[in-house]
Amino acid sequence: MGCGFCGAALPNIVATLVVDCVVKPVGRQLDYVRHFQDNVEKLREKKRELADARDRLLHKIEDAKNRLLLIENDVQNLQSRADETLSDMGTLEEEIQLNKRCLNWCPNCSWRYQLSKKAKKKIQDISKLLERFGRLGPVGYRDPTALPTIDFLCSKEFVVSESSKAAFKQIIEALKDENINMIGLWGMGGVGKTTLVHEVGSQAPKLNLFGKVVITTVSQKPNFERIQDQIAQYIGFDMKNEQGRRSEQELWLRLKNEPRILIILDDIWESINLKEKIGIPIGDDHKGCKVLLTTRRQQVCRAMDCQNVVKLDCLDDDEAWTLFEKKAGLNVSPNNDIKILAKQIIENFGGLPIAIVPLGSALKGKSYHEWQVAYRRLKDRRLTEIEDVNEENAYVCLEASFDYLKNMETKTCFLLCSLFPEDDEIYMEDLVGYAWGLELYKGMKSIKEVRSEVLASIETLKNSGLLLDCGERHIKMHDVVRQFALWIASSRKEISFGIVETLPMDESFKNYIAISFETNQTDELPK
Repeated sequence: MGCGFCGAALPNIVATLVVDCVVKPVGRQLDYVRHFQDNVEKLREKKRELADARDRLLHKIEDAKNRLLLIENDVQNLQSRADETLSDMGTLEEEIQLNKRCLNWCPNCSWRYQLSKKAKKKIQDISKLLERFGRLGPVGYRDPTALPTIDFLCSKEFVVSESSKAAFKQIIEALKDENINMIGLWGMGGVGKTTLVHEVGSQAPKLNLFGKVVITTVSQKPNFERIQDQIAQYIGFDMKNEQGRRSEQELWLRLKNEPRILIILDDIWESINLKEKIGIPIGDDHKGCKVLLTTRRQQVCRAMDCQNVVKLDCLDDDEAWTLFEKKAGLNVSPNNDIKILAKQIIENFGGLPIAIVPLGSALKGKSYHEWQVAYRRLKDRRLTEIEDVNEENAYVCLEASFDYLKNMETKTCFLLCSLFPEDDEIYMEDLVGYAWGLELYKGMKSIKEVRSEVLASIETLKNSGLLLDCGERHIKMHDVVRQFALWIASSRKEISFGIVETLPMDESFKNYIAISFETNQTDELPK
């Protein structure tokens, strides 16, 4: 049967060779037949190389999409071409396997010639594709229309006061001055510096002062890589490449390409060399780049050579009362007795918005007796443990706000937030995990139920002014509120939380139910 099959195929191979030999040497045609098995094996090897290259490309594409990048057209075309080629390879493999039985019984020269020729052509096609993979550049780019803008960050709680209006005007005038490139805004914690610079950042582009506005938080323990990443995302620059992390010099060069850019550095505690530590061009390096910084310490403004220094003062008595009246709902309350008590309570605030907003929200809608209790607590409380006397009034008022939270679960959820690093954007799902692990909500049988409880607690805390929104499913704490929460957690026996620099190696912390420490400071947990 096999020989008859070969006999039937003989005219085909002769006809094929005759046609091809009109224009090509006979030896090359015979090579297809002789090297059939080698071509098939080489084709399979090239297929594996192409599949590996395609998979690596898919990983890069997935990573780029996770970083919200758009995929380059040539990358998409190369992926499609690789997919098509691999699909064609499957068809050719099936054809080889289908004819293999006949080839084993009788070396069908026609089939060997045709299949070997297809394999050789496919090897050449794959080799060209692999060359394109080798020349491939970055797979994605940032969508200019999707870059974050300062309008998204602008605070809805901007408190307009005489001090804030004066400070705002001074900053805007300084930004217009071509000879000023560094502006410092200073004032005590909780006075509203962050809110004010967000407002400046929102208005500056509308006044046609800058093409781009960038904002990032520095804090007491600066994470310069995080700061660079936050600056880079506003200008469509990626601090990472295939070789690793880009240098400060590369960010410096990229920022120099921005004709007019304002960089807001919030909450600076010590003098920072902006060029060496971050990569910000300033002064003669780039006249179009200006820096606006906020700090609690006036000496930081001097140390960083701010040409214009602005102070933000606390609210005066009338402004403090107006804000408290609004937050506590007293502007629509007919109860004069409550208003008299509120006037006495307001004396404890020291004009700090960070204290006024939470306590006003906590007392809104309360009875006269509840207002009396709040007044007695504020009057009798003396927080002598607090070193920074400027913030004592804020702590007193925040404690009253904390005590007015209805249940211990919400209070504990609030204190859990203080265990995250300063200025950290807290992912709500992390809180859910901690609450589940600590069995914070008794009687809950599933994470789904705990999640609902945690999200409800977060809403209560946000409505009380104790937590701030900062994007989808993320929250954060004002630094003064966080310090207060840490004080509460360490001073009250019924709530045993703490933050430590290094893990304790003894039993000194055995009464704590939760501690926080920097994970890169230790290799393993103690027994």
